[in-house]
Amino acid sequence: MKLILKQYLASLKERKELDAVLPDLLSSMGMNVFISPTRGVKEYGVDIAAAGQANDHEEKVYLFSVKSGNLSRETWNGSADQALRPSLDEIQDSFIPSRLPPEHRNKKIVICLCFGGDVNSGIRQEVSGYEQRNTRDNISFEEWNGDKLSELIQQHLLKEELLPSSSQALLRKSLALLEEPESSSKHFSSLIDDILSKATDADSAASSITRVNVCLWVLFSWCRDGENLEAAYLSSERALLLAWDTVKDYYTGRNKPSKSFDSILDTYQQITDYYVKKCLIPYVDHKYALSHAVHSPCSIDINIKLFDVLGRLSVKGHWILDSLSKSYAKNPPTDGEREDQEKLSFSLRKITHSINLLAVNNPLLLMPYKDSQAIDLGLALTLLSNDSELDEFVQSWLSEIVNRCIFSFESNGMYPIVHNSYEKLLEHRNKGNVDKSYKNKVTEASVLYPLLAVFSSLYKLDSVSQDLGKFATDKLAHSTLQYWYPNQHSEQFMYSNSDIHGSTSTNFPMNGSLALEHIKQECSNADSFKRLSAVTSGKAPLVLTACRCYRYPVPFHYLEDWLTASE
Repeated sequence: MKLILKQYLASLKERKELDAVLPDLLSSMGMNVFISPTRGVKEYGVDIAAAGQANDHEEKVYLFSVKSGNLSRETWNGSADQALRPSLDEIQDSFIPSRLPPEHRNKKIVICLCFGGDVNSGIRQEVSGYEQRNTRDNISFEEWNGDKLSELIQQHLLKEELLPSSSQALLRKSLALLEEPESSSKHFSSLIDDILSKATDADSAASSITRVNVCLWVLFSWCRDGENLEAAYLSSERALLLAWDTVKDYYTGRNKPSKSFDSILDTYQQITDYYVKKCLIPYVDHKYALSHAVHSPCSIDINIKLFDVLGRLSVKGHWILDSLSKSYAKNPPTDGEREDQEKLSFSLRKITHSINLLAVNNPLLLMPYKDSQAIDLGLALTLLSNDSELDEFVQSWLSEIVNRCIFSFESNGMYPIVHNSYEKLLEHRNKGNVDKSYKNKVTEASVLYPLLAVFSSLYKLDSVSQDLGKFATDKLAHSTLQYWYPNQHSEQFMYSNSDIHGSTSTNFPMNGSLALEHIKQECSNADSFKRLSAVTSGKAPLVLTACRCYRYPVPFHYLEDWLTASE
């Protein structure tokens, strides 16, 4: 386990990675962290500061200057940004005389050189010489390298009573099977369940989520090194949702459980950021690039993966949109907040335009094979409804999907069916000319066509709405056209998927104006959505993440502002 942790620490970057783990570790050691990493705030060489007893010694002040990887000549005193030696000089010249809080002035000070790897042998004498020259009665130096950090993580964050050997074995299995992402994420899911099952109150919930977060970081660092992010993506999604299920009763935004959840949310965001930026966005503007990347001669494989990718890209967009909306709610914004707004706006445009390019360059996204792909389509359309620049694209996309669905049904092609299994889709492709009873059976219900009816009406595609309505009347009279909404049981099961929940409205009207009126009424009456803890706590994208992960349709409540404006 120590070797696994050391490799993990060595791979962490300085900002938002190594310096994000350290405060949790110090808190678990019983120390009081009084300075945490803060973007845009100059702390004169100190990244993290804590007071307390380490190794059962007297209480001291520990000042950490954090660097990533091995300490080389470049990162010690070279041209690298924020080299370590100048930071140590700043701590002694500026921080200790003028920035140290009064209550800690009479305590001995330990300046900690913190890095995830080791000191390169070529500069060992320079580092040791610097420490000896600057050691005084009240100031000493310690090196917190990868070995020491991994030992401390084992002792305090992952110690036997907190992460028993059975859980450590699950982590090792997950890491060993990174090339089989489904198996890896399955073992990691068991690890999450095992850790979070110990959470019985606010304190244990906070510590349990912190342990899951450390394990998730270990998994991500190994996935990143192996250039295979699938296991990390799937595991981060489930870890986030189950963490919220554990912490939701204690979440205030300020207490210890809240900070633990916000930390794992930040880890999820970094994993999904890395996935989207490395695996998707660079390839969406190349014709068939992502289709070809599936490495399958079968269109079913490609279709399934493309819609999966569409859902992932869209959920990421919803999280960015949520952050941007909260940023604009702060009035007036500071210069730093204004800069953050610009970055978020750029990221959101990048996501929405990537969805546009993804659909244009991968034509299989014009034809859902499964009715449940309405979930991924709903995530994308709900996001794009906030970007009027792409209205023309969405109108064209919707029109083409509706036309192809109708044509495929009438010509016995790959029209959408209720089955999700790969075997059933293969059978469906090979059916050819079939009797009416088969078509009725595989299209006995649908959430896809109601979704298309709603968005066609919202985008004022009158001819498309008419064609869809006529098709539903003539060909889908046997089908239960319906849609799903959260109900009173959804709060209990939404984030864990431990049982089925929600309600459906059947006899969904396919006439455009009637469809809009229908969902307005349903959203008004089905107010369980507004009482979901994720919504009331300002974490509404959690519901969309759960919809993607556990395969529930996107609630139309996310369109309520548009529905109201269209009246």
